[in-house]
Amino acid sequence: MTFSAVMVGHRGWPERYPDNTLAGFLAASAVVSEVELDVRRSGDGKLILSHDPTLGGMPVHETDWAVLAEQDLGDGHHPALLDEVVAALPGTRVQFEIKNDPWEPGFEPDHRRALEAAERARPGDIITSFNPETLKRVREVFSEMRTGYLVTGGGSMAELVEHCRSAGHEMLIPDHRMITEPMKSVGGLSYGTWTVNDVDRAKQLADWGVESIITDNPGLLSQHLEEN
Repeated sequence: MTFSAVMVGHRGWPERYPDNTLAGFLAASAVVSEVELDVRRSGDGKLILSHDPTLGGMPVHETDWAVLAEQDLGDGHHPALLDEVVAALPGTRVQFEIKNDPWEPGFEPDHRRALEAAERARPGDIITSFNPETLKRVREVFSEMRTGYLVTGGGSMAELVEHCRSAGHEMLIPDHRMITEPMKSVGGLSYGTWTVNDVDRAKQLADWGVESIITDNPGLLSQHLEEN
């Protein structure tokens, strides 16, 4: 079984390593060409990788990096800085998911962390977020930056496609459960999705025109992969 779509390591390779750790990203980069990571800011201003607003029970935005760096996330793995992970993946594309929702602690109304992440993006990388205002700010400052709109529910697919087109985003990335039929090619917009760990579902989505599939198990899906 083979199919054409890019498999993306979700926060690295969480089936084998704790989320957002350097070891997980390095392992994923050995089997797929793209990874996804979560960007937040520590109390002393560093861009770090964390899906949740807390690490080890400590608020990320209030805790200095030196303290966060000592947290054992499992099996001796520790949190990572954005810069160290990007530097370790010179041949791997990166989806920079910017965690900056207004209802979470550490929200930055000026969207600085997104702009700082965009400065680190390389050709082929993409800035993604669930916050449309964050993506809007990135596009205002970096007009050529690839951006992708993450969606967890709400609104019709046609409305979401139109929003992405009008906002200038390159990719729409809904929860895979929102995709119930083949995706229509519209004005060069591409489609991604999250989080898919079943090979048959991944094949179906690829057949339906989804080009980027985020997965917790890039090793499994890559065994059935034929990338364009």
